[in-house]
Amino acid sequence: MTRFDGAELSDFAESMMFQDTRKGIVILGLVSMFLLAASASVYTLLGYDTIYIYSCVVLAALAFHVSVSARSVQEIRVLYLLGMTLLVVNGVAFVLLAHHTGSFNASLFASVILLFLLMPLVPWGLREAMLIVLLVYAVFTLSTLSVQGRFDRETLWMLQFSMIAAGGTTLIVIGRSILVRRDDIKARFELIKAHDRMTLLSLKDPLTGAWNRRFLEEKFSEIKSSYQKAGNGMRLALIDIDNFKALNDSQGHDYGDLVLRRLVADYLAIFSGREHLIRLGGDEFMLVMPDDAPVDLVDLVDQGARALRTDPQLFSASADTQANVSVGLLSIPTETEMTLQDAYRVADKALYQAKACKERDAQQCSLVAAVLER
Repeated sequence: MTRFDGAELSDFAESMMFQDTRKGIVILGLVSMFLLAASASVYTLLGYDTIYIYSCVVLAALAFHVSVSARSVQEIRVLYLLGMTLLVVNGVAFVLLAHHTGSFNASLFASVILLFLLMPLVPWGLREAMLIVLLVYAVFTLSTLSVQGRFDRETLWMLQFSMIAAGGTTLIVIGRSILVRRDDIKARFELIKAHDRMTLLSLKDPLTGAWNRRFLEEKFSEIKSSYQKAGNGMRLALIDIDNFKALNDSQGHDYGDLVLRRLVADYLAIFSGREHLIRLGGDEFMLVMPDDAPVDLVDLVDQGARALRTDPQLFSASADTQANVSVGLLSIPTETEMTLQDAYRVADKALYQAKACKERDAQQCSLVAAVLER
C-alpha cells in the first residue's frame, strides 16, 4: 500500500485508497464476469469441449461473488486478497484447461494476456501487483514444465514471452499509476485543507479572532441541538462595550480596536472549551454556552468584565481610560424551542435594561440584566 508522510495525510490517503480499491475490485469482478460469460457463449457457438463452457461459467460466478463481497468488506487488505484470489484462481483454471486438452490454443493465450490487462483496474500497491504477477507466472511456468513433453517447445517459449511482456507492461502501468495516484491524493488533500481554511476564515472575525455573525446564523441550531442531545439547555449573553463610540472618538480607532481584541482574548482565556464567543458587529458580542458548564454564566461574564477593566495592555495604551461592558443574559431550557432571532430579541431587551440602569445609577446597578427562563 502507498505510504504518505504525516498522520493526517496518511489517514486521508488510507480512506481514499480504500474507497478506490473497493470500486476497483467491484469493477474487476464485473468486467471479469462479463468476459467469462462472453467466452462461455463463444465456446458454445464454436462447439468447444463442454469443460471450457463449464469452467467459464464457474469462474464468472466467482467473479460475481467477488464483486458482491467487495461491497461489504471494511479492510483494504481483504479487498486486495479478494482481487488476488480471483486473478490467481482464473490463472489456475486456464492452465488446468491447457493440461486437459494437451495444448495452448489461441483462446487460452488470450485469456493469459487478459489476466494481466485486467490488473490495472484495481489501484494495487506495487508489492501486491508484483506478488500477483509472480504468482500467475509461477502457476503457468511450474505447471507447464512439470509434465515433460505435454506442450511443444515453441508453445512454452511463446507462453513465457507473453507472460513476461504482459506482466512487465502491467507493472510499469501500475507503477506509474501509483505515482500519479500519490500526487493526486496529495493535491486533493491540500485542496480540502485549503477549502477548510477558507471556510474557517469566512466564519471568523478578522480583527478579534472571535466567531462572526455568519457562524452564529449557520451554527446556532446545530449548537443548540448538540446541547439538547446531551440533556443541557443553552445559556447566552449579549455583551456590549459601554460608551464605545465616545471611547473611539477620544482615544482613537486603534485603541478601540485594541479594546475589542482584548475583550475577546480575556474571555477566551477563561473559557473551558465548550463556549462560543461571537462578534455580531461593532462592539456587540454574544457568548453561548451549555447550562452545565463548570462556571456559571453570570460568574463567567463577570470574570471577563473584570479582566477587561484591569487588562494590562489597555492600561499600557491609556492609563486613564477604563473599558467596561453591559450584558443581557438569557437561559433557554432544554425543552424550549427558540429561534436565534427570538433569543437575540429577548437578550437585547435584557441588555437595554442593564444599560438603562447604569445610566440611572452606575454604582448600584449590576453589569448584567438577566432573563433566567424563557
